[in-house]
Formats: sequence, structure tokens, C-alpha cells
Amino acid sequence: MTIVDESNSLGSTNNLSISIDVINNDLGPGDYQFAIINKDDNTRIPFTGYQDEPLFENLEGDIYQIIVNNKNGCSPNTTLLVSVIQFPKFFTPNGDNNNDTWVVKDANQTFYPNASINIFNRFGNLVAQVPIDGNGWNGTYSGKLLPSDDYWYNITLVPADTTKPTINKKGNFSLLRK
Repeated sequence: MTIVDESNSLGSTNNLSISIDVINNDLGPGDYQFAIINKDDNTRIPFTGYQDEPLFENLEGDIYQIIVNNKNGCSPNTTLLVSVIQFPKFFTPNGDNNNDTWVVKDANQTFYPNASINIFNRFGNLVAQVPIDGNGWNGTYSGKLLPSDDYWYNITLVPADTTKPTINKKGNFSLLRK
């Protein structure tokens, strides 16, 4: 099953979405319906049943299970796990356990076994290298707090599924100290 994951424009917008490519997939004859389940909290979209459109919008970065069902019951449900990646636009490392680290949401070693996540200050100096399955960056360099400022990231994610392209993403975010 081909999934068109809008995160290849990669978490840069407020409208992360999953689209199931029903044109190029050979789902077989029949009428299909679709649902997704957020694996973090087991919420289902739509909340009950299925929807006819193979598009799910306004998602958060998370792991989702996609369910494709033939309305006529001719074949069993098909499911697939996908990772929707989200890059935070800011973080506030103030110890309140809310946005205390900058972390790429739901890019993990299961989906991306080879990855590099590098963070730079405004002068282009490397201030952090973050492991993909780590807790994220806490806003320090050599044990010292870095100031409120804009920082840049350069990320390479190599998918476990070798038929999918490597993801290269550059962008910026803000560290806010209050």
C-alpha cells in the first residue's frame, strides 16, 4: 500500500496529513473505506466507523495505524503502521515538563534506523547532535544553558523500508527562556 505522507514537506506546516494513494495501489475491485488509529492514545479517526475519503488532515506527529476495509466484506481489513513526523517550531526548557526539549516527534529507530540530527546556532556552530530515540535537545552546550534565540537543524532520516527515499530536512526553531 502506498501512503502519501505529507511530512515529506515534513512537519513544516500546521496541517500534517496522510493520504492513501488509491489510484496507484491495486486494492482490487470493490468499494473501500478508511480509518486511522493514533497509536499513542488509541484514538480513532473517524471516532466511530470509517470514512470514504482516503485523506486524513490536521494530524499531530505520531505513529498511526491505517485501516483499509472493503465495504462489501469481500476481503479482510488491511492495516499499515506509518510515522507522521513533526518538527517543533519552539521549545521552552524551563523544567515544567512541557516542551522542555526539542525533539523530532515520532521519528524513531523503528522507522528510521539510520539518522543524524544536528543543531546549530545562528553562527553555524554545531551545538548538539541528538540521537533519534533520545529525549531531545535540552538547550545546553557543554553543560551550559544557551540563550533564547533561533537555532537551526539539519536532519537526515534513512527509512527502514529501503523503497522509500531518504529524508533530508533543514529548518529553524526558537529556544525560549522565560
